[in-house]
Amino acid sequence: MLILLFALAAPLHLADLLKEAREKNPELLSAQTRAKAAAASVAPAGALEDPQLMIQLWNAPLDFSNVPVMVQVSQALPLGGKRGARRDAAAADEQVAKASALVQLNDLEVQVAQAYFELFLAERTQEVDTELDPLLQALLQTAEARVSTGKGETVEVLRAQGAIIQLRSDRETANDHRSSSWARLAALLDRDPTGPVGTTTIPGTLATLPPQAALRDRAMRERPELQSARAMVQGAEAQARLAQAASVPDIAPFLGLMHTFRGTGETNFLFAGVQGNLPIFAGRNDSRSAAASSQTQALRESEHAARNRVGAEVAEVYAHLLAEDHQIALHHQLIPLARQAVDSAEHSYTAGRSDFTMVLDSVRELRLQELELAQHLALYEQRLADLQRAVGADLGLSQAAEAGHADAH
Repeated sequence: MLILLFALAAPLHLADLLKEAREKNPELLSAQTRAKAAAASVAPAGALEDPQLMIQLWNAPLDFSNVPVMVQVSQALPLGGKRGARRDAAAADEQVAKASALVQLNDLEVQVAQAYFELFLAERTQEVDTELDPLLQALLQTAEARVSTGKGETVEVLRAQGAIIQLRSDRETANDHRSSSWARLAALLDRDPTGPVGTTTIPGTLATLPPQAALRDRAMRERPELQSARAMVQGAEAQARLAQAASVPDIAPFLGLMHTFRGTGETNFLFAGVQGNLPIFAGRNDSRSAAASSQTQALRESEHAARNRVGAEVAEVYAHLLAEDHQIALHHQLIPLARQAVDSAEHSYTAGRSDFTMVLDSVRELRLQELELAQHLALYEQRLADLQRAVGADLGLSQAAEAGHADAH
C-alpha cells in the first residue's frame, strides 16, 4: 500500500525544490538579511558626525540684572582620509556579508541535493525489491513443484522462502531511509515533515563536463569564500589606512553668538574659531599602524591558503565525479548480462539442468547490480552538487537530475 501511495504522489523535481529552498529556508533568509544590514551601514560609515550645539549662560551676575546667553555650533571634520577609510572598511564588511550569504546558499543547495538523491536511492531500492519479488515467488513455486515430484530438496523451498522474507526486510529498511531523507529535505524547505511525500525523478549524467582547468579558473573568480577572503583583505587595508590617518589631527570649526538680555550697550557678540585634537603620542599611533599592517598581511596569507584549498577541492571532486560517471556506464553494461543470467538459470533450473543455488545467486547478483547503479547515480548527482559548490557556479545539476531513464540500459 505504501509503495502505491508513493507511486501516486506528485513527482518531486530538484529544480523546484532548490527554488523553494532559496525562498523559504530560514537560515538562508537570515544570512541575506544580515547582508542587507551590512549594505545599509556603508553610507553612514563615511558620513560626517552630527553637528554639536552648545547653549551657555555665560558670566551672568547673581542678581540677573543682565543675562548673557551664548549659542555655539561646531562641526567635526576628520582629516587624513579617515572618512574614506571608514567607508571602505564598511564596504568590505558588506562584501563579506554578501559572500557569507552566497556560501549559505551554496551549502543549502548541496544539502537539498544530498537529501533528494538519498530519497531517490531509497525509492529505487524499494522499486528493485518490488520488481524481484514476483521472480522469487515464481522460483518458490518451482521449488515446491520440484519437491512434490521428488526432483528437488526441501532446503530449496526454505531458501526461497528466506530470500523472499529478506527482500521484504530490505524493503522496510529502504522505507525507513526514505522517511528520514524526506524529514531532512522537508526541514531544509521549511515544510511539515509529516506532510505528503512526492516521488523523485530518474537522474542522469551531464552530456559534457568542462575541463578541470576551466572549472578551477572559474572557481578562483566566483567562489564566494574567495570573494570573502579578498574583501577581508580590503577591509584590513582600509583599517591600516585609518590607523595611519590617526596621526593627522582632526579639526572642528565652530561659530557662536552671544546675546545679553537686559543689558546696556552692545548686546550681540560673534565668536568663530577652530579646535582639534593633538595626536602627539607617536608610540600609540605607530603601534596601531603596525598591528593593522600585520593583520593585513595575515589575511593575505589566509586568502592565499583559501585559493589553494579551493583548487584542491575542485580537483578532488572532479575526479570523484568522473569515477562515478564511469561506474554508471559500466553498470549499464552489467545489468543486461545479469538479467540474461537470471533468465538462463531459471530456465535451466525448471528443466532440471542446474541447481537452485545458481538461480538464487543470479537473482542476488541482479539485485546487487541494480542497487549499485542506483547508488552510483545518486553519488554522481551528489558529487555534481559538490562540484557546483566548489566552483561557485551552476554546472547543470537540475538538468542532470531530470536526464535519466527508467531503463537506460
